Amino acid sequence: MSRTGEVLEFTKSITVAELLQVKRLNLELVCGKRYIHREITLGSVNRPGLALCGHLDSFRANSVQVFGRGEHAFCVKENKSRLRANVEKMLVEGKVPCVIMAAGLDPLPAIRKACLSSDVPVLKTDMESSAFVAEFTRFLDEKLSPVTHMHGVLVDVSGTGVLIRGDAGIGKSECALELIKRGHILVADDVVEVQKRFGRFLVGSCPTMLKHYMEVRGLGILDVPLLFGVGSTLDETNIDMEVVLTSPNKQPIDRLGVEQKTTNILGIEIPSLGLPVTPGRNLAVLIEVASLNQQLKSQGIFSAKEFSQKILDKMKKGTNGRQ
Repeated sequence: MSRTGEVLEFTKSITVAELLQVKRLNLELVCGKRYIHREITLGSVNRPGLALCGHLDSFRANSVQVFGRGEHAFCVKENKSRLRANVEKMLVEGKVPCVIMAAGLDPLPAIRKACLSSDVPVLKTDMESSAFVAEFTRFLDEKLSPVTHMHGVLVDVSGTGVLIRGDAGIGKSECALELIKRGHILVADDVVEVQKRFGRFLVGSCPTMLKHYMEVRGLGILDVPLLFGVGSTLDETNIDMEVVLTSPNKQPIDRLGVEQKTTNILGIEIPSLGLPVTPGRNLAVLIEVASLNQQLKSQGIFSAKEFSQKILDKMKKGTNGRQ
């Protein structure tokens, strides 16, 4: 476990056989059934393009290769023996998981033979290549992006994904329960599955077995949709900030809020705010305000810095006046 409380991330893969079961991609097997055990571990798609001419510099051999109408039109006009030789050169290292023909196109005999000789299965879809590549890229990113599991509660607060962290028993679930009562939306309680999407942002969700449930000390297991309605839960949301509930006097507090702390999750920095837990403090309201304040910061409005600058300007004017 890292210093941020993450469980070690793991790398996922998906086989070509599993790919064939994904309805939204509408794929069917053309040939190479014996090779559908091949694994896809890279979340990118490649259009072969120049590789069909034998130019393999910077060729992404680990990616799924998608043939659209343009590639097919070139292959039809190309010399068949040269085409087969070039496709075999593409596949010779044995790293290409599969070849997919878009727009309902059937592979030419030269391509079919080259793939079978390299143990690469051929699939096809009736989707146009541009639409298929976009949908397939989203699917691969969902399935193959880095994932970690973290202890905490994830709540969508006024459109801001807030990851509530803190020591066991400090009141994370109770705070989330109050937020739900105030109309905000639960995503995950106790265990949050965090995934890095497109290498740029974090998305949090709940493991399937725990989805829509909360555990509150003294109350036990609660079914959130049954208690608060179907609109009280979400399957996933972006993680925009972290709120850490801390014991009083555990660490120094920035009373003005000028210092902007961050935490690193899967290589992405997100804002982090520490809230001391003391009797009489309404943490749910504080988190509501923190989420709204974070939305202002994302728009370039930093209230604490503006206030601090006004004080400094006032002090400078006072000093100049005395001189």
